[in-house]
Amino acid sequence: MIKFSYKAMTATGEARNGIIEAPTQARAAQMLQQNGLVVLNINSSANAESFSSATRSLGGRITTQQLMEFSSETSALLDAKIPLEQVLKTQADLCSHPRFKEVLSEVWKDVTGGASFADALARHPKVFERFYSNMVRGGEASGSLDLIMRRIASLLERRQKLRSKVVTAMIYPAILVIIGVLVVSLMMIFAIPKITKLFADTGQLLPVSTRALIGISDFSREYWWLGPVLAILIFGGFKLWTRSEEGKVAWGTKVLGFPVLGGLLAEAETSRFCRMLAALLEGQVPILQALSITGGTLGNAALRKLMRQVYEQVQGGKPMGPVLQTDPLFPELAARMVAMGEDSGELGTMLEKVAERYEEKVSASTERFVSLLEPLFIVILAVVVGFIVVGMMQGIMAMSTSTG
Repeated sequence: MIKFSYKAMTATGEARNGIIEAPTQARAAQMLQQNGLVVLNINSSANAESFSSATRSLGGRITTQQLMEFSSETSALLDAKIPLEQVLKTQADLCSHPRFKEVLSEVWKDVTGGASFADALARHPKVFERFYSNMVRGGEASGSLDLIMRRIASLLERRQKLRSKVVTAMIYPAILVIIGVLVVSLMMIFAIPKITKLFADTGQLLPVSTRALIGISDFSREYWWLGPVLAILIFGGFKLWTRSEEGKVAWGTKVLGFPVLGGLLAEAETSRFCRMLAALLEGQVPILQALSITGGTLGNAALRKLMRQVYEQVQGGKPMGPVLQTDPLFPELAARMVAMGEDSGELGTMLEKVAERYEEKVSASTERFVSLLEPLFIVILAVVVGFIVVGMMQGIMAMSTSTG
């Protein structure tokens, strides 16, 4: 038997949480439902404890995982015909994250005080993004809030999976870089100076490669502080440059032009744009408002500027697809598919297909990018270490020749 921790609610709206033993998670959920409980969340106790520890380590930060669970659980409770005020009170009572518990309590108080759910969420923009509160607003207006909350949970889950996939793929190249820098630094600062003392005792004229290596080692030991200073100056200059909108747009354009990496970023942003726009449109959010919200959530400033231009053109009565097709920053295939969706009257469906297609492309491009980085880093490390070894060997050979 396995122990499962659960969060649930009774038919009268009372919160319940605890531990239940069952052979499988499905059986545990079935047992709770047989006892008249609406199951909100159920996990093995080990996973729950692990998640709780991770939450505590993050301090007050509210994660995408927590928002996803809140959305999914709220959808389940609303689907069970439990009043919204009661749902929010239950969510606040059961929440184990101090900061999120405080936010949910404030949302519940606002809703019971007469505010709409969307307005209550909008008062916490650092927790609930504009797309979140606006989708909820559309759900309230259409009377399908439970479906919209489920849609939000799905959207957050897809976003988290895509981000995790990219981050996971970049871990190995990052480790290679760190190890390479550490190995070379240790050799230049500690190993080479010890061998250099042997060369100095002979008074022999050393080969050019050996002298260059010794010079680099001496410089590294004496002026090591230049590295951090230059890094700070470059970072500070970059932050100063990108503080202005012109600098952000210029950098965003330059990044999108990078080989392989630029295409990967464009595909990721395209997937995010289409997925979120489709979700907002499905949530009954007007197209202009949806464009404004979606464009503002993009990470690349050049693409954000493009979306502002698209917004202005659509506001003037032009279709979105042809406008996107005129700008090289937006992938041409995606722009064409959006235009076809508008022509057929199935824009939301087409946006979903574009998002799915570009999520697949992001996965493939990430693997391709990593496959290029790994051998590149290995070759660079081999060249650097090879230069050190050759320089040392030539010096040793020259020294042995002179003594011979």
